[in-house]
Amino acid sequence: MSSAGNEIDRPVMAAHVEGDGPPVVMLHGGYGCWRHWVRNVPALAEHFTVNAFDLPSYGESAAIDKTMSGEDYLEIVYQQIVERFGTKQMLRLVGFSFGGAICTYLAGRLKDQVSHLAIISPGGFPPRETGIRNMMSYKAAFGDEDLMRKTIRHNLLQHMLFFPESVDDEAIAIQRYCVDRTRFDSRKVSRGGGLRENLEKITCPLMVLWGEKDDFDFRPADEMIGQIREVVPGLRLHRIEKAGHWSAYENAPQVNGHLIDFFKSTG
Repeated sequence: MSSAGNEIDRPVMAAHVEGDGPPVVMLHGGYGCWRHWVRNVPALAEHFTVNAFDLPSYGESAAIDKTMSGEDYLEIVYQQIVERFGTKQMLRLVGFSFGGAICTYLAGRLKDQVSHLAIISPGGFPPRETGIRNMMSYKAAFGDEDLMRKTIRHNLLQHMLFFPESVDDEAIAIQRYCVDRTRFDSRKVSRGGGLRENLEKITCPLMVLWGEKDDFDFRPADEMIGQIREVVPGLRLHRIEKAGHWSAYENAPQVNGHLIDFFKSTG
């Protein structure tokens, strides 16, 4: 993907911060940035201090070595979270897809420092041999704005959003911005297969949100949710109505309500 511009003085993990109250950490999906949460941050900021991060090599964050392994990438994110919040401050984590895999890793590593873990259609499952996504190439579209817009719309409907009317100008603009600023292959983490092992290490309550329309051969909802339930039988599960993979955008009111209720809960 194209460069995000001058890397000098960029933070390793840039943050969009809003609100007041206990800290919430939000980590976006692949080909994303903090703007994946644009419809969620204001609602959560009424109750919490929201820290919506651009992960390393995404958004306004500095680029890292793109040949880095998924394990080394996770270590960088962990070190950045500790640097920002220390080792005592209680954290509420929410991650989407790629960010869900990372938040689960962080919760397993930080243990009792994490009071709540919410994951939205998380990555981190073992790679699957079945199921093909009919994706268009972003690389092939660079330099042709009409083709790029067509590619983004097509790919959003293949992978992120279920209803054509959800692919509005805002969604396209967010994804256009994010694609331009993606400089790391999220599949090193999201297809790394570490979700189960990391779930076994968490000590906090877990909530899983999964769009009711996020159900494909390459991501069968019942099977994947079942794998999570095998490790955490007491998880709180909510299927998000009228939403695909990017349910935090497609049905933000329902996602926001579940997140606020969960993060305010005491057990």
